[in-house]
Amino acid sequence: MKLAEIMTTLSRGDLTKLPVDALQAARLQWPELLPVIDELMQRFIVKEELTDPESNLLFFGLCLIVDRKQYSCFDSLINLTNKDDCNSPLEVLLGDFIASDLSTAYYILAEGKPEQLCLLVNSDQAGEIVKMSALSALFSQLHTGQIDRETLNQSVPGFIENLLKSNHSIALFELINLLISNEFNQYHSQFVGYVKSKVIDEGPAENQCIIDWDNQSIGYSEWESGLISGDYDVIDSLSQWAGFNSESDMNDDDLMAVFDDLMNTPKELDDSYFENLDAKQPFIADIQAGRNDPCPCGSGKKYKKCCLN
Repeated sequence: MKLAEIMTTLSRGDLTKLPVDALQAARLQWPELLPVIDELMQRFIVKEELTDPESNLLFFGLCLIVDRKQYSCFDSLINLTNKDDCNSPLEVLLGDFIASDLSTAYYILAEGKPEQLCLLVNSDQAGEIVKMSALSALFSQLHTGQIDRETLNQSVPGFIENLLKSNHSIALFELINLLISNEFNQYHSQFVGYVKSKVIDEGPAENQCIIDWDNQSIGYSEWESGLISGDYDVIDSLSQWAGFNSESDMNDDDLMAVFDDLMNTPKELDDSYFENLDAKQPFIADIQAGRNDPCPCGSGKKYKKCCLN
């Protein structure tokens, strides 16, 4: 497959199956494709304005940067993601990659260097999930011996201050998870004080976990769980996404029919309405998942970032 055909295929917005052949060919011609992807990255960093085909190509290009371990692109990835990640151009560009694979991308491309990740956590521009991903990558560096405890510990007070100031409560709770699972017990009393003074109020169960501190339902290692890895295979990873998963038995027409039913549901329903619905039963996993466990739906994301809510 020639480079032009690869780019055309990866630029398409109507893909219902993962373009495996194009991705395999892109790996083989990566030196020729990389300058194109880098140019798109720089344009997005500056203006966040790309055409739909350019955005599609950049998405696959970013995945390939991680797949190919293109360490020279790490600074550009940091700059590209140092933005709001909710209802934003970045969210449109990366989609579920932000929640499922960004932490692995940071971990791989950082090569054990924590400085840029620390700056991202403390950034006033970065979104909450971006900060969570950077935190997960940093503590994975600790787990694999790429950063020592003292070096990481020096940054923790700044992380806490920034996340409180930014009102990024979910990212702050992620930091608490990581501190507990990695036994940074010197912060226990500080967070108990925050709970008692209502500076932090994550709900009864979460607040009690903070007070207990050693509760294994909260202490959690993404590295040990496999949610962060030192290797990334773009084909294996994206093949798990629902949009590229051919095993789903509901096509677009089925999904739109269900959506139309929901939008046109009468305010007052009786049993006959539901009896007349010809809808497939949803999959219900017989699994009790914790907040930080992989979601039982198979999305590859954490339960708390997926089906918990």
